[in-house]
Amino acid sequence: MSSAGMLVRQPVWDALDGFDPALPTIDSGLDFCTRARLAGYRVTLVAQARVAVGGDGVAGPNLSRKWSVRRKLAGERRRAQLHRRMVYAPGWALVPHWLTLVPLAILRSIVRLLRKEPGSVGGELGAAFRVAFSGMAIGGARRRLARARAVGWAAIAPLRLPFAEVRRGRALKREAAMVRQQGERQELDFWGGGGGWTVLAMLAVGVLLLYPLAGSGAITGGGMLPLSTSVGDLWANLGYGWRDIDLGFTGAADPFSAVLAVLGTLTFWQPSVSLVVLWLLALPLAALGAWLAAARLTVRPTLRAFAAVVYALAPTLFVALQGGRPGAVLAHILLPWLFFAGLAARRSWTASATTALIAAATVACAPILIPALAIAWIAAIVFAGRRAARIVFIPLPAVVLFAPLVWQQASRGAWLSIFADPGVPLDARRTPAWQLALGFPDGALGGWHVLAHAFGLSAVPGTIIVPVLLAPLGILAILALFLRGTVRAVVALVVALAGFLTAVTALHVEVAVSGSAIVPIWPGSAVSLYWLGLIGAAVLALSALRRGALAPAWVAMVTIAIAAVPSAIATHDGQASVTASDGRTMPAVVTAKAATQPRTGTLRLTPQPDGGIRAEVVRGTGQTLDGQTTLSSTERSLSAGQRELATLAGNLASRSGYDASGELKRLGIDFVLLTPSATALDEHVGTKPDTTAADATRARASVAMDANSLLAPVGQTTTGSLWAFDRGTTVEPPAALIPPDAGGMWRVIVLLVQGLIVGFTLLLAIPTTRSADRVSELNSRRPARKHGGEPPAIEPDDEPIPPSDGDIPVSGESLEEWDAEPEDEAVVESADEEEAREARPEPEELTAPKPEPEHEHEHQSAEAAVPVHETVTEPEPATGPNATAHDFALQAAVSFDAPTTLEDGLDETIVRPRPAIERSDRG
Repeated sequence: MSSAGMLVRQPVWDALDGFDPALPTIDSGLDFCTRARLAGYRVTLVAQARVAVGGDGVAGPNLSRKWSVRRKLAGERRRAQLHRRMVYAPGWALVPHWLTLVPLAILRSIVRLLRKEPGSVGGELGAAFRVAFSGMAIGGARRRLARARAVGWAAIAPLRLPFAEVRRGRALKREAAMVRQQGERQELDFWGGGGGWTVLAMLAVGVLLLYPLAGSGAITGGGMLPLSTSVGDLWANLGYGWRDIDLGFTGAADPFSAVLAVLGTLTFWQPSVSLVVLWLLALPLAALGAWLAAARLTVRPTLRAFAAVVYALAPTLFVALQGGRPGAVLAHILLPWLFFAGLAARRSWTASATTALIAAATVACAPILIPALAIAWIAAIVFAGRRAARIVFIPLPAVVLFAPLVWQQASRGAWLSIFADPGVPLDARRTPAWQLALGFPDGALGGWHVLAHAFGLSAVPGTIIVPVLLAPLGILAILALFLRGTVRAVVALVVALAGFLTAVTALHVEVAVSGSAIVPIWPGSAVSLYWLGLIGAAVLALSALRRGALAPAWVAMVTIAIAAVPSAIATHDGQASVTASDGRTMPAVVTAKAATQPRTGTLRLTPQPDGGIRAEVVRGTGQTLDGQTTLSSTERSLSAGQRELATLAGNLASRSGYDASGELKRLGIDFVLLTPSATALDEHVGTKPDTTAADATRARASVAMDANSLLAPVGQTTTGSLWAFDRGTTVEPPAALIPPDAGGMWRVIVLLVQGLIVGFTLLLAIPTTRSADRVSELNSRRPARKHGGEPPAIEPDDEPIPPSDGDIPVSGESLEEWDAEPEDEAVVESADEEEAREARPEPEELTAPKPEPEHEHEHQSAEAAVPVHETVTEPEPATGPNATAHDFALQAAVSFDAPTTLEDGLDETIVRPRPAIERSDRG
């Protein structure tokens, strides 16, 4: 019974010592009635009585609809439950209850996340800790209960709410929500709308173009390296710890390593196969993402297929595939998925968490996109209205993944190195801005210049043909500004502009080093963003053209397919950098020895175009892609150990009489590998770079090492000339070993924080029935649209239905309408199920939502658990032989038109104040 509606005799109040001080607002009446019953008094509920309270926290809980107040109220409710559990528990169960407070709070927090109620997690944990360390509050309450208790707990048992009724009520609510959800859901009709056939067509195209890679265990060339041979090694490279590159050092891993770990785990039997599968499925995955993203803009199947085909055939994707740039390939695939999830992020925590995970993976693959996506995130917060918390949450996983790397780069003053491309650094041509505007980031128009040179032509025909082929897409994108849906078209073109400006800027940021070359950031990932924005604007233009959209769409698809042909067929004409591989990057002799001695050391010498030599130490079977870090590729200065290694390499590559045995033994070097000369990137297609200096250096080094008595020639291998060095022992020196405490406590802290945040996000992202129920409940209260729009059902392209007055998809809403949110919907940010129900509008002084009782079975009675409400009349004195101080503790008055049964009285709740008061600060 609510404490606000009690009539208690003074002797009873004194005997029970009043309310429990540890329950100031929540469950104070329930606890008092329970103690009264156990003391032998009678608790009487008058079903006809009504009590009205202000709901401002003075008498009873604060019923304000503010999100912060509701979040605090949920925590107070849980704390009251735990406090009563500790007070009512028998003595032998007190310690077990206390020990399970925090573990149970953690489990309940996980359940809260699965139910998409992240705002309640803090209340769960806070309540557990407050009760566990409440000092004398529990002891005082137990003494107060024991002092007044006169009967056993059996007196409470008949009044408990049966669990079968609780379960039945929950089942009915879930069933009702599912019925509502079925009527509100807008089906994508993936197969009926042609999405499935479009993806299958792109799968056939991808396999046809890249089938030479099918069946291989790995891919080599460009920036491709095999992954670690076991899933455990993949995940061991995450966080903060030992980086086994060159001489090795302790540092942060690139977030890209986490993406590769997830990817490699999919083919756990051979992680490197996942990269082969990625290459073969790149086109259909990009097409699927673009089709789904287009579904946010149009209901017409043809236009969705148009977006899927044009995005899958983007020249930048083919350039990345043929050039061996895994980060750029993944970023191109993920971008449409990011926008598909992001456009629904403010609707539910599931969509928000999914967007957060995709955003983290996208920026991990292409850090250069961080500024553009950050601008989009800020704009989304501005227009998110009362749901801004879900948008604010999105960058959290990316922040915790990048934090260790950012901290180290900032500590050495290399802020721009944060945006360096992950993986193996690859040089890039200075691509003119006009080629970037056409969607080609390689400086060779995606192979058109090479094709012209093969036929003995100049580059002029390509510079004319390619713009003509891409003109239809550009015209459609610009045309969208002058047709229906201008606001959305402006947003799409702003996205395209952000991608273009990022691509232009990327070529002027040189932060990585590859041998003697300074490598700029590759602009291809930014071009993917630019291309996605153009496609979005073109789809909006075609949607506005209605029946006249079919011909322009086909023209644009065909011309773009023709423009992509030279780069698409590069695997077949020998122009591609990537080839199939068995996964070995070192000679077979080295691999065989590394099988028994994992820390086998190989000194790899690579002649550079300027005549110098690049020296690096490779351990075991060779470097892996997941082991790379931008901390190494962006370091411009040499450490003391690297200077000593340079001295050793210079003396080995020339006849100097230097005795290198001591240094070779100290570093644990077993082999010396002289690789083929590195070649500089040709800035002008068709001109061969000058390799005279590099070839001379290689010849001099080969002669010097053949003449060195310390080195035994092994012979020529597929990776270069190999010499062996006998260290005279199989014991590895300290320089060759991984320090056992690499990373120290920081490794544990980084992994723990990253694991908690990413795990938290994963739990939120898992779609559950509870999340569907919440979306259904919110959508059921959304007011009808004031004007028509595209129908929710998909219609044939040639028979569009005129706009109706019904509900419309997100693409048909104006920005103002989508942001204008019902006031009662905004307050259910992270409320419990009963809070969501309370947020529904109620008629004044009429029926109110039924309360959801605290379903806790320890000593809770049906009588004492519910308050009485509405108007209070003068109480009538009790009659009968039991009307004494020890016969009853409370009696409420009767009104004439109130319910006449106890069941009716149990359905009551507190009547809220009038709307004018509800909107006040007092709730």
